[in-house]
Amino acid sequence: MDGGIVPSLSDAVGLFPLPNAVLLPGGTLPLHVFEPRYRQLVHDALDENALMAMAFLLPGYEPYYHTLLAKIHPVVCVGLIRECLQTGDGRYFINLVGICRAKVLDEDRTGDYRRAYLEPIVAPNPSVDQDGEFTAAQLCRQMLNAPVLDGVEAVQKLRKVCGNSMSLEQVVDLMAAALLPAETVEVRQLILSESRVLQRAEILLAELQALAKRLQVQRTQRDDTSHGSMMN
Repeated sequence: MDGGIVPSLSDAVGLFPLPNAVLLPGGTLPLHVFEPRYRQLVHDALDENALMAMAFLLPGYEPYYHTLLAKIHPVVCVGLIRECLQTGDGRYFINLVGICRAKVLDEDRTGDYRRAYLEPIVAPNPSVDQDGEFTAAQLCRQMLNAPVLDGVEAVQKLRKVCGNSMSLEQVVDLMAAALLPAETVEVRQLILSESRVLQRAEILLAELQALAKRLQVQRTQRDDTSHGSMMN
């Protein structure tokens, strides 16, 4: 199984709900798994198909975090455990690669951790261009090539992989996963849960334009400081 291949999800998948992390398709999420229930989740996943679903906890989760009842967003990202290191005391360090979006249909809460019955969310045939998708993809690539982003880690790799043959959905997911700060979990979840690809692109472009402005301000301030030092 690899990125871009949607699993059948005929069996329940272990849920890993967190308030501060959102996985996107095509992205990678490093996790330190130390709670006993989630160590069991990883153990079981590795024994089965190495799949687990990252879920975003909704506000008000705190009193219920250590139960199986904390409310989650109904759209999750199914991930594949690509790399795994288990410590002597049973903790796991894993890298989870986003495979696909999925909707939670039902849950099994009879075990130590939550398992969900999921329905994959599949985009329309990427070979059929939807109105505006080609233009939106070009705008994303233009934003990616903005000189102000030259110093951003991961941009050079993205410029190589986000070619014209890649669908808008793939471009948006890869760019969002790599460029949106990890702490912008609400924005990442918004992109994950938005069913319309064009709207995802609009959200991403707005965020990247704001990032570019911040970087330009920082660059100007550094240049002014450097110029001032030379004058003294």
